[in-house]
Amino acid sequence: MSENRNYMDQLAAWEKGRFAPPPEPELHPFTPTFTDMVPLRDGVRLYTEVFLPKGHEKKTTVYPTVLLRSPYPYSRPSRHDKMSLSHYMKSGFAVVFQLTRGQGKSEGVFHFFLDDVLDGYDCLDWVAEQHWCDGNIGMQGPSYLGSTQLLAARTQHPALKCIMPTAFVGNFTQLMPFLNGIPGLQVPMQWNKVADVESMDQLDAAYGDPALLKHPVWGKAFRHRPLIEAADGVLTGDKLESWKAFMSHPQDDEYWADVHFTDEELLALDLPMFFTDGWYDSTIGPIDFFSRLEALQPDRADRYLLVGPWNHFQTGRNSVDDPPNGDRAMPENAAQDLVAQRLAFFERYLKGNKKAVVQQNRARVYVTGAVGSDANRWINAPTFPVPGTETLKFYLHSKGDARSFPSDGVLTGEMPANEPRDHYVYDPALATPTEIDFLTDRRAIEIRSDVLTYTTAPLNEPLTILGDMQLTLYASTNCKDTDWFAQVTEVFPDGRSIPFHYGHGGIRARYREGLKSEKLIAENTVKEFIFSLGLAGHQLAAGNQLRLSIFSANFPLFDSNTNTGNEVISDVETKVATQSVFHEQDHPSHIALSVIAAEVLATLIE
Repeated sequence: MSENRNYMDQLAAWEKGRFAPPPEPELHPFTPTFTDMVPLRDGVRLYTEVFLPKGHEKKTTVYPTVLLRSPYPYSRPSRHDKMSLSHYMKSGFAVVFQLTRGQGKSEGVFHFFLDDVLDGYDCLDWVAEQHWCDGNIGMQGPSYLGSTQLLAARTQHPALKCIMPTAFVGNFTQLMPFLNGIPGLQVPMQWNKVADVESMDQLDAAYGDPALLKHPVWGKAFRHRPLIEAADGVLTGDKLESWKAFMSHPQDDEYWADVHFTDEELLALDLPMFFTDGWYDSTIGPIDFFSRLEALQPDRADRYLLVGPWNHFQTGRNSVDDPPNGDRAMPENAAQDLVAQRLAFFERYLKGNKKAVVQQNRARVYVTGAVGSDANRWINAPTFPVPGTETLKFYLHSKGDARSFPSDGVLTGEMPANEPRDHYVYDPALATPTEIDFLTDRRAIEIRSDVLTYTTAPLNEPLTILGDMQLTLYASTNCKDTDWFAQVTEVFPDGRSIPFHYGHGGIRARYREGLKSEKLIAENTVKEFIFSLGLAGHQLAAGNQLRLSIFSANFPLFDSNTNTGNEVISDVETKVATQSVFHEQDHPSHIALSVIAAEVLATLIE
């Protein structure tokens, strides 16, 4: 019996090791000047670390202050200094790090962003009242911390002078935890686990690893129906309740009202802002918000955009000089000292130093591409989308066999005539999988019988895509509801089909007319579906090809549609769908790319 138990223990350890998270880097703690439990208006107190420059012992010395509001206990500077705090201290800034409600040592119950408007205001109030603060506060931070800045800013607290939101979602029903109504599954479920750990080593599985579909616990959770119960075996307490709350609100309804921004609410953020994002990051908030503000209030001098060939984690680091993202190399000139960038912004807008140069122009973005080409360069522009951006359309064509591989599906600039439609079968029980390694060759997905592919001829000259990519899809299904996903890739002469941006284009059919309400579809009736394929800054080389893939699941990154049309969170039934994609004169399915001509690119290169 003891031998058997010993073996079972060894087996459990081996099973855990198969999915273990990567080891953390060496930790470099930074000792706070002091910590405090900051009281809020309802009596809840939040754990706060304060870091003051040398000389703070003199009660008359005051400092402009940089504030970070985070849900992550593992990211406390007292545990590991990700900010290079010494640079802020030497530059004369105080820094305040606060754990949001319900997180780590902070009191209260966690709710996904819903408390961060008023809590943000109360924190700003507390900082501004401290004897060491000169009344000028700026905020910075990536991801969740990017959103806490914007939510605090909407209160228009007089002490908040500027913000630097990085790699944030923006609209939670359009991207994550919902992609145009499609429930995100793995990332939002695992995120609730990540948000509670003191160390990433405490996780039982690597965050965001699609291979977890084979994990004995997580895999079961991802497959469980009904969806509302899916996290019962992996989450507990306020994280489980938070998961169930936001999963119950796929529509852009009152639940999200305080954390989403209409154009009027965005325009009311009357302060300097520096937005940062990466082409290899799934978030689009920074580019979307900057572009919307440019349309509403053109050429405001104190708004900036920086976009590099970086993933989600790289955008928030002190500097970027990392290894490749999948099969996409990190060019040497893409390295960036992000601490220096942040300090220059705060020098100008917290200290009022007008000589501080934030960046060469208000929009600085990187265009990736082939080695030796005129790509792999930074470009500087007065706005984004950059002046001279045009729309280039490619229409879908086939002889009715875009499902085979290689398929007869093609993309051309010509409108289709009357062509046969393409078909495939989507079975929720055998859902099209999420690729294991993103930004790598997708042919293992493209060869599936539930995927359609359409490819251009080899390009005669380089094609520079810079901005949004949109699909207009005319399609039908024999079900009341279904999902449509699409992915664009660059096809190389050796056949490799590699994405050049991290974007998951998709839409749930019942939300084709918008996210304010749902409308099921009539079976076997052609409908128009318009959705973004994501944002890119990439030049396809001459001789390479552009490919569009269309499919109906991306599992387990997203929950697979049951196709029944039933209430999503309670549905336990499934139906196999027969999908049809149309490309004919009355239903010209096409992609629309934001592109810039070679002569325009030449004028913008840094």
